[in-house]
Amino acid sequence: MEKVKSLRLILAALFFMTLLAACQRGEKHIFYLHGRIIEDQGVNAVSEQFGPYRFHDIIDSLQATGAVFHYELRTPETDFNEFTARVSGQIDSLIAAGINPYNITVIGASKGAVMTMRISHLNTHPVNYVLLGANNDYVEREFDWTLHGRILGIYEASDELAGKNYRYWIERSAGTAHFEELLIETGLGHGFLYRPIDAWLVPAKNWMENQNHGSDH
Repeated sequence: MEKVKSLRLILAALFFMTLLAACQRGEKHIFYLHGRIIEDQGVNAVSEQFGPYRFHDIIDSLQATGAVFHYELRTPETDFNEFTARVSGQIDSLIAAGINPYNITVIGASKGAVMTMRISHLNTHPVNYVLLGANNDYVEREFDWTLHGRILGIYEASDELAGKNYRYWIERSAGTAHFEELLIETGLGHGFLYRPIDAWLVPAKNWMENQNHGSDH
């Protein structure tokens, strides 16, 4: 009798673990990498040119998707290469645990977007990436990366800091599952990524939901 009871408990536990694994595979995960100003000033950062970086509002807007949310506050002492390698490793761990790569999205803003590009270079899984204000002549000159995954590069027409299109990266990253660029015109300059506005938030959410599947670059 005790053996039968133990067997039932074992079977129940196995069923629960199988169900849990199935649920995990359907989970969506978001990693958010903030801009450099947060490193320097903290979460209440304010730019003289662009105004407050509405960090908490951005977090709330992304968490409202219902995805499991990941973020880490960086400081000026944060090592670029170590940090990006660690996030890539966290992505690998999620995939090893049964999460579908298409259910993982990395959203980077400004310096956080440049870091996101390196994560895409390191990690060959078809993860979703959203780049907000990532590209300029300096980035193209300094970094020898080949990107992977499903990438949406958003750039702002009035952004004088990092408002260059992503054609350079599209052309050198033939291994991506899909790479699109989106020009927006908010008139906010680089400050467009300081707040959760629909101009970038809606396309980012759509990208996370894989509503723009494709195989061409």
